[in-house]
Amino acid sequence: MNNIFEKLIYYVFTILFFIVLWKITGEIWEAFVPYHYKTELLALVIVIPLLIVFSFILSSLTFKVIKSSNS
Repeated sequence: MNNIFEKLIYYVFTILFFIVLWKITGEIWEAFVPYHYKTELLALVIVIPLLIVFSFILSSLTFKVIKSSNS
């Protein structure tokens, strides 16, 4: 039960990090990248997977910090 609860919190952290990164990237994207179908394709193929990877990395680092502070 404890392991399931831990994984649930991990994925919630991951989703929250993804949402924050998505909003930051969206603001930067709208300010500096011209609207064109090629840039939108670039976002779908490269940027969104990178955001997913970064959100998992940030979530795992957060969990390591939380676990090490509790020990």
